[in-house]
Amino acid sequence: MQPVIILHHHEIILKGENRKFFERQLLKNVRIALGALGARCTVTGGYGRFIISLQDDTDIGAFVPPLRKVFGVANICTGLEVEPDLEVFCRVAEQMLRGESFKTIKVDTRRPDKNFPLKSMDVNAAVGAHLCKTFGVRASMTAPDETVYIEIADSRAYVYRSKVEGAKGLPAGISGRVVALLSAGFDSPVAAWQLMKRGANVIFVHFHSMPYTSRQSVEQVRTLVRVLTGYQFTSKLYLIPFADVQQEIVLKSPQALRVIAYRRMMMRIAEEIAHREKAEGLVTGEAVGQVASQTLRNIRAIDAAVTLPVLRPLAGSDKEETIALARKIGTSEISQEPYDDCCSFLAPRKPETWANLTEVAAAEAALDVPALVARAIQQASIEHYSSPAKLPEEIVHESAI
Repeated sequence: MQPVIILHHHEIILKGENRKFFERQLLKNVRIALGALGARCTVTGGYGRFIISLQDDTDIGAFVPPLRKVFGVANICTGLEVEPDLEVFCRVAEQMLRGESFKTIKVDTRRPDKNFPLKSMDVNAAVGAHLCKTFGVRASMTAPDETVYIEIADSRAYVYRSKVEGAKGLPAGISGRVVALLSAGFDSPVAAWQLMKRGANVIFVHFHSMPYTSRQSVEQVRTLVRVLTGYQFTSKLYLIPFADVQQEIVLKSPQALRVIAYRRMMMRIAEEIAHREKAEGLVTGEAVGQVASQTLRNIRAIDAAVTLPVLRPLAGSDKEETIALARKIGTSEISQEPYDDCCSFLAPRKPETWANLTEVAAAEAALDVPALVARAIQQASIEHYSSPAKLPEEIVHESAI
């Protein structure tokens, strides 16, 4: 009997002729996630699953947390590789349940290997009957206290009790690059994570108004990027000084349109970074109607400033849904800390909620937009992050682009 971890693939099993391409990327990501643990193991593949075989006495439970952050994995199961034999199934399942307290049980068998002579239902019945008799319990198909899983595949079999939900989605790095506008709040980190889950590599851009605001938002964003890097292994963060741009807008634009002008300039700067990074789109954490700048008319006016697609995965979400997801991915406690948002610096008392695009364009006519974009990017600093966290985490500071 060999201790193993079974990783079931999520939606990549539906990819048809392209499935091998997705499997190779997922295998690469699994090996990266395991690399920081320093344990000797082998990873083998089969249709719909990877099998991780341990070659030393490493605690198998230590593998689960990093694997839970690997997109493309439906669930993580820790158990034993055994001979495909009914008596072995009964004996191993009995050993696994010794010392546990339970009154009902279920046996759940999957048999991709059709060469095994018994059908799944037959295995369930035989192993279940043995366990019920041995432990004096009864079977329950709907809400059992304990479930024993058996998989028979590729002339081998796997028995396990533990099934932990994975990150699901598509393997990180499979869908190209996007640039995400990242604040220290709840929304934008969750939006970035949603794109990671679809296989995109996310490059982060944070706008700050230092020295007119505190460093708190920058420090919180750095912490958020460290957390999010655990899901895509490497990240790049652009820190953009935005106060000079804001002051120029305040001097030359109508007060009610300031926030719209701020957002349009942010989009232009992010788009220029996206072109340099060969990214395919922009990502924001905006939800329709959440604040003044996020009405449908204002969103239209903001998007008109750029040509790349702007992805808003939270467009239809409410705040409670977003915060619940932030808790799940590990960003909630960071985002709930107070911080100075750059859009609150020199914010108008009554921002426009239903902007006219012609009026917005006229308000920007007095601005030297290309020069402002170029200056902001020239003053940017770039930071690189790497994970898994057990490795010495790198934060490499670069000068301006």
